[in-house]
Amino acid sequence: MASGKNSSPRSASSRTETAGRSRPAVATRHVGIVVFGDVLLLDVTGPADVFSRANHHLRRPDEPDRYRVTALSSFGGEIVSSSSLRLQTSSLPPPEICAFDTLIVAGGPGVMSASHDLQLRNWLLAVAPRTQRIGSVCTGAYVLAEAGLLDGKAATTHWAHAERFAARYPSVRLNTDALIARSEKIFTSGGATAGIDLALSLVDEDFGRDLALAIARELVVFRVRAPGQGQQSAALIAYGGSADRLSRATAYILDRLESGVTVEQVADHVCLSVRQLSRSFKEVFGLPPQRYIRAAQIDLARELLSGTQQSLDKVALRCGFSGRQQMTRAFERQLGTTPMAFRNAADAE
Repeated sequence: MASGKNSSPRSASSRTETAGRSRPAVATRHVGIVVFGDVLLLDVTGPADVFSRANHHLRRPDEPDRYRVTALSSFGGEIVSSSSLRLQTSSLPPPEICAFDTLIVAGGPGVMSASHDLQLRNWLLAVAPRTQRIGSVCTGAYVLAEAGLLDGKAATTHWAHAERFAARYPSVRLNTDALIARSEKIFTSGGATAGIDLALSLVDEDFGRDLALAIARELVVFRVRAPGQGQQSAALIAYGGSADRLSRATAYILDRLESGVTVEQVADHVCLSVRQLSRSFKEVFGLPPQRYIRAAQIDLARELLSGTQQSLDKVALRCGFSGRQQMTRAFERQLGTTPMAFRNAADAE
């Protein structure tokens, strides 16, 4: 990352001289990642590595990189991340000469202090009108919300912060089921690794899906996840369950999706009432059992759509949907796309 005591990026000139003749110059997109003490390093390095890989793929002799990434903090200099690793940063440039194309606010344990940093808040408000895209990773949404940049807009943050965030910023249309939420030029993402997905979506927007997919493969990201995709898969939630009854409940669900498992059947299997099961799911997993079942159905459908050539009708039945129409409605509601569009995107990889 570029760093220094003050950073004021400017786009490349419109033309350059090469081998005695002029040709259009390549524009450099300037990305500023806003950090602070106790920042989560993955929120910074994840997006930065995506832009770095984009530069690698797009690099041509005698041309500047397509992306220039600068770590920014209120006063510049060295900051200490939550993992105790140190990061060199540039200070916030004066708003009147600031020319970042994209700003991304990182998250981390120190985000609450950062959200009350008046200098940072005022700077964001001043530069927002002239910045093409503004985003946040994970809890970095607190900084944007505290500055009022999310008022009336759809947004997301880490699912564990849903209740606190919603209570603190009631004017924000929060959706923690979404991996990435976009409202006009504001992007927010949920979870630290979602910063990679956020950066991939920006590369997709700038240079196309083929490049984003190539970078995703290099970084061993399973695929470029849909912005509306949930933050946690059903299998991941099951893996994280610690209570024996709930572990048995999730295993029962995943083993019986095709037969159309019901909440009542799951409750009977683990010797709990439906109310007790629902309460336990909400306490441990953060969602009721019916939503867990639907998430598991969608996860299996995605796997079959991307890994087999089975018809949509057959996929729907194998996943426990009543039919193709119900599966399509579930995809549109949860992922913001259709099963056919999802398959086409997967085939394009």
